[in-house]
Amino acid sequence: MPIVDSETGKVRVEYSVEELEGKAQEMRAWDMISLTAAGSGHTGGTMSIMDITAALYLKHIRHDPKSPQWADRDRVFWSSGHKAPAIYVALAATGYFDERPLTFHDEPVPGLEDVHGLEQTVLLRRLGSGFEGHPNWVKLPGLEFSSGSLGQGLGVAIGSALDARLRGRDYRVYCLMGDGEHDEGSIWEGVMCAAHYELDNLVGIIDVNRL
Repeated sequence: MPIVDSETGKVRVEYSVEELEGKAQEMRAWDMISLTAAGSGHTGGTMSIMDITAALYLKHIRHDPKSPQWADRDRVFWSSGHKAPAIYVALAATGYFDERPLTFHDEPVPGLEDVHGLEQTVLLRRLGSGFEGHPNWVKLPGLEFSSGSLGQGLGVAIGSALDARLRGRDYRVYCLMGDGEHDEGSIWEGVMCAAHYELDNLVGIIDVNRL
């Protein structure tokens, strides 16, 4: 399911595979620009997960950037929160920041009122911008939870998937994980829990970049 209008159910935008490839490359470029401007960040992880990110946010998950809290949206939980710059460019590319003015500490920045979308991600790790080193769900629309400590995302995603079942909702839950965090016991406890409850609305995706 591509990006939809949550009120009408109509498709807002549809991408072909070729267009997705182009968008993924554009997202990589903005990722590198933001990392360079910040002078820090995780290049390997954010670059390796970008194809997955583009496919999810631009093509696969059911969501509406104009209604970030839509109850029937699919949920994406980033267990590997250090890859936050990839999340930010994905949210920007899908339109979450198109109508959001650039702010520092919730105040408009003089002279930059018209800076929107992907251009805003250049302010990665700038104090007060919202584009923090790890995702902070209270600062930006489109984030499901604040992450950073590896190995915790799958447990949270399982809770969301169970919540969907209990409420009778048909949204799907995705958890993006790195290969390294599978050394954490909490991941394997989560795997066993998901199997026990037969959570067929939960999808785990592992970015195997061998870092």
